Amino acid sequence: MNRKYKITWSPNAYKDLQNIYSYIKYFLKEKNIANKIVQKILYSISSLDYFPERYIKLKDSKFEAKNIRKMYAYKYNIIYEVNEKVR
Repeated sequence: MNRKYKITWSPNAYKDLQNIYSYIKYFLKEKNIANKIVQKILYSISSLDYFPERYIKLKDSKFEAKNIRKMYAYKYNIIYEVNEKVR
């Protein structure tokens, strides 16, 4: 049976996603593209519910004690932490 993890967004991550949407919609004047990109990003992030360890672990010394990983979602880097205690 697969384990399911809970995804918790930081306020900054949520704001970043809003900024991506706003930039594409209002600056580039592409509402449909903004919607599609945000949906692709949300879908990619939601896939972390199962097996979030599949992406590369960051090897930076400031992250040494944490399980910080990176994935790509529609040309954007998604940095996240896998916390075994919060499932």
